[in-house]
Amino acid sequence: MSTTVFVVLLVVGILVVLVLIWIPVLAWLRRRSRAVALQLGTEIEGEAVVRVPEKGSYRGATAPGYPVVKNTGLIALTRQRLVFRTLTGHLIEVPVESIVGVREATVFKGSVVGGQKHLIVETSAGEIGFYVFSGIADWIAAITSLVPGQRTS
Repeated sequence: MSTTVFVVLLVVGILVVLVLIWIPVLAWLRRRSRAVALQLGTEIEGEAVVRVPEKGSYRGATAPGYPVVKNTGLIALTRQRLVFRTLTGHLIEVPVESIVGVREATVFKGSVVGGQKHLIVETSAGEIGFYVFSGIADWIAAITSLVPGQRTS
Protein backbone atom coordinates (compact mmCIF):
# COMPACT_ATOMS: atom_id res chain seq x y z
CA MET A 1 0.00 0.00 0.00
CA SER A 2 1.43 3.37 -0.94
CA THR A 3 1.76 6.23 1.51
CA THR A 4 -0.76 8.33 -0.39
CA VAL A 5 -3.46 5.66 -0.21
CA PHE A 6 -2.72 5.10 3.47
CA VAL A 7 -3.04 8.82 4.25
CA VAL A 8 -6.30 9.10 2.28
CA LEU A 9 -7.78 6.05 4.05
CA LEU A 10 -6.63 7.40 7.42
CA VAL A 11 -8.25 10.81 6.79
CA VAL A 12 -11.48 9.20 5.56
CA GLY A 13 -11.52 6.92 8.61
CA ILE A 14 -11.04 9.85 10.98
CA LEU A 15 -13.82 11.80 9.24
CA VAL A 16 -16.21 8.85 9.57
CA VAL A 17 -15.45 8.55 13.29
CA LEU A 18 -15.99 12.31 13.77
CA VAL A 19 -19.32 12.20 11.93
CA LEU A 20 -20.43 9.25 14.06
CA ILE A 21 -19.54 11.21 17.19
CA TRP A 22 -21.09 14.53 16.16
CA ILE A 23 -24.45 13.26 14.87
CA PRO A 24 -25.68 12.24 18.36
CA VAL A 25 -24.18 15.38 19.93
CA LEU A 26 -25.96 17.67 17.47
CA ALA A 27 -29.22 15.73 17.91
CA TRP A 28 -28.94 16.15 21.70
CA LEU A 29 -28.26 19.89 21.31
CA ARG A 30 -31.35 20.34 19.15
CA ARG A 31 -33.55 18.43 21.60
CA ARG A 32 -32.07 20.32 24.53
CA SER A 33 -32.57 23.66 22.80
CA ARG A 34 -36.25 22.90 22.20
CA ALA A 35 -36.69 21.81 25.82
CA VAL A 36 -35.01 24.98 27.12
CA ALA A 37 -37.20 27.12 24.84
CA LEU A 38 -40.35 25.48 26.25
CA GLN A 39 -39.08 25.81 29.81
CA LEU A 40 -38.19 29.50 29.40
CA GLY A 41 -41.52 30.17 27.69
CA THR A 42 -43.33 28.62 30.65
CA GLU A 43 -41.25 30.60 33.16
CA ILE A 44 -42.07 33.98 31.61
CA GLU A 45 -45.64 33.12 30.60
CA GLY A 46 -47.37 35.34 33.17
CA GLU A 47 -45.07 38.32 32.66
CA ALA A 48 -45.22 41.19 30.16
CA VAL A 49 -42.58 40.18 27.62
CA VAL A 50 -40.53 43.02 26.12
CA ARG A 51 -38.07 40.86 24.10
CA VAL A 52 -39.11 37.30 23.26
CA PRO A 53 -36.66 34.46 23.91
CA GLU A 54 -33.85 34.26 21.39
CA LYS A 55 -30.46 32.60 21.05
CA GLY A 56 -27.69 34.14 23.07
CA SER A 57 -24.59 33.50 25.07
CA TYR A 58 -23.82 34.26 28.71
CA ARG A 59 -20.30 35.74 28.88
CA GLY A 60 -19.72 35.91 32.64
CA ALA A 61 -20.09 38.57 35.30
CA THR A 62 -18.14 40.81 37.61
CA ALA A 63 -21.15 40.96 39.93
CA PRO A 64 -21.15 38.42 42.78
CA GLY A 65 -23.66 35.56 42.70
CA TYR A 66 -23.54 34.98 38.96
CA PRO A 67 -21.90 31.94 37.33
CA VAL A 68 -18.28 32.08 36.23
CA VAL A 69 -18.77 29.60 33.38
CA LYS A 70 -19.78 30.98 29.98
CA ASN A 71 -22.68 29.18 28.35
CA THR A 72 -25.03 29.19 25.38
CA GLY A 73 -28.79 29.37 25.73
CA LEU A 74 -31.81 31.62 25.35
CA ILE A 75 -32.24 35.18 26.57
CA ALA A 76 -35.50 37.07 27.13
CA LEU A 77 -36.53 40.40 28.66
CA THR A 78 -39.72 41.00 30.61
CA ARG A 79 -40.85 44.10 32.49
CA GLN A 80 -39.64 42.43 35.71
CA ARG A 81 -36.35 40.77 34.73
CA LEU A 82 -33.74 39.86 32.17
CA VAL A 83 -33.74 36.06 32.00
CA PHE A 84 -31.13 33.73 30.52
CA ARG A 85 -31.63 29.96 30.52
CA THR A 86 -28.54 27.94 29.57
CA LEU A 87 -28.68 24.76 27.50
CA THR A 88 -27.45 22.95 30.60
CA GLY A 89 -30.53 24.20 32.48
CA HIS A 90 -29.06 26.94 34.67
CA LEU A 91 -31.25 30.03 35.17
CA ILE A 92 -29.60 33.46 35.28
CA GLU A 93 -31.85 36.35 36.28
CA VAL A 94 -31.20 40.07 36.50
CA PRO A 95 -34.10 41.96 38.11
CA VAL A 96 -34.93 45.12 36.13
CA GLU A 97 -34.93 47.22 39.32
CA SER A 98 -31.28 46.27 39.92
CA ILE A 99 -30.15 47.50 36.47
CA VAL A 100 -28.38 50.88 36.61
CA GLY A 101 -26.95 50.95 33.10
CA VAL A 102 -26.49 49.12 29.83
CA ARG A 103 -23.81 49.36 27.17
CA GLU A 104 -22.01 47.47 24.45
CA ALA A 105 -18.38 46.44 24.51
CA THR A 106 -16.05 44.68 22.12
CA VAL A 107 -14.17 43.02 25.00
CA PHE A 108 -15.65 41.77 28.27
CA LYS A 109 -13.52 40.10 30.94
CA GLY A 110 -10.75 39.59 28.39
CA SER A 111 -13.06 37.79 25.97
CA VAL A 112 -13.89 38.64 22.36
CA VAL A 113 -16.79 37.02 20.48
CA GLY A 114 -15.68 36.81 16.85
CA GLY A 115 -15.39 40.57 16.54
CA GLN A 116 -18.98 41.03 17.73
CA LYS A 117 -20.16 43.26 20.57
CA HIS A 118 -21.12 42.17 24.08
CA LEU A 119 -24.30 43.38 25.76
CA ILE A 120 -23.18 44.57 29.19
CA VAL A 121 -25.85 44.99 31.85
CA GLU A 122 -24.63 47.14 34.73
CA THR A 123 -25.92 46.66 38.26
CA SER A 124 -24.78 48.35 41.45
CA ALA A 125 -22.91 45.13 42.34
CA GLY A 126 -21.09 44.77 38.99
CA GLU A 127 -21.58 43.89 35.34
CA ILE A 128 -23.14 40.90 33.59
CA GLY A 129 -22.14 40.16 30.00
CA PHE A 130 -24.20 38.57 27.24
CA TYR A 131 -23.92 38.12 23.52
CA VAL A 132 -27.17 38.27 21.56
CA PHE A 133 -27.25 37.03 18.00
CA SER A 134 -29.94 39.48 16.83
CA GLY A 135 -27.90 42.58 17.60
CA ILE A 136 -27.15 44.80 20.56
CA ALA A 137 -28.91 48.05 19.63
CA ASP A 138 -32.46 46.70 20.03
CA TRP A 139 -31.58 45.15 23.39
CA ILE A 140 -30.04 48.38 24.67
CA ALA A 141 -33.15 50.30 23.56
CA ALA A 142 -35.48 47.77 25.22
CA ILE A 143 -33.60 47.77 28.52
CA THR A 144 -33.28 51.57 28.48
CA SER A 145 -37.05 51.89 27.96
CA LEU A 146 -37.66 49.88 31.14
CA VAL A 147 -35.29 51.96 33.30
CA PRO A 148 -35.27 55.45 31.72
CA GLY A 149 -32.76 57.09 34.08
CA GLN A 150 -29.96 54.59 33.53
CA ARG A 151 -26.51 55.10 32.05
CA THR A 152 -25.79 54.07 28.47
CA SER A 153 -22.47 54.29 26.71
